[in-house]
Amino acid sequence: MLSAIAQLPLAIQLPDDETFATFVRGSNHELVQVLQNLPKGLVYLWGADGVGKSHLLHALCATAEDTVMYVPLAELHDQVQPQILQGLEHYSLICLDDLDAISTSESWCFELFALLNRVKDAGQGSIVVTAKHAPSHLQVALADVHSRLQWGLSMHVHALNDDEKVRALQVRAKALGLHLGQEAAQFMVQRLGRDMRSLLSCLARLDRASIAAKRRLTIPFIKDVLAI
Repeated sequence: MLSAIAQLPLAIQLPDDETFATFVRGSNHELVQVLQNLPKGLVYLWGADGVGKSHLLHALCATAEDTVMYVPLAELHDQVQPQILQGLEHYSLICLDDLDAISTSESWCFELFALLNRVKDAGQGSIVVTAKHAPSHLQVALADVHSRLQWGLSMHVHALNDDEKVRALQVRAKALGLHLGQEAAQFMVQRLGRDMRSLLSCLARLDRASIAAKRRLTIPFIKDVLAI
């Protein structure tokens, strides 16, 4: 894979443990199948925070066989100019994460509108975008952006149920080289809330603590490290 990420003003390091193999699908089987056989043109992924939208973009980047550009808009929108979107149509895969971060900005919407038009006219590459809301419900500064975002395939990324979240924690722990037992994973989901982003952040803390203390991820150790 030839990555274009280094050309961004800030270095973007993609997590190497967020792949299709570590994505617990739940109700998203069809969605993952579509992404693994990515169509040309626009694919719009939408869903609540923490359902794995960024994970899916990272997985796409990891499997791309040609040039790819990943732009985390929530991280970069206040540090770069909207003109960063100019010329991206030359990449085989463009991933724009968190459109919500820029959709109410007229200057960003102008550049997004132009990029979507160029990608459509080129008829070659794929552009995958993520947002919290469906295209028709996304707040945008330019009304024409709504119609452009509805040109492509729109897919809802569904949240996992509690059992699937337990499995997701175990899969991610294994990718980190850890063993997280069923009871310990269930304890985390029950006591730390159901938000996957928070759960994975806690798992990362436990990973560091486990290495430092040379301890297994038992329930007492989890309680001690996370003060619960």
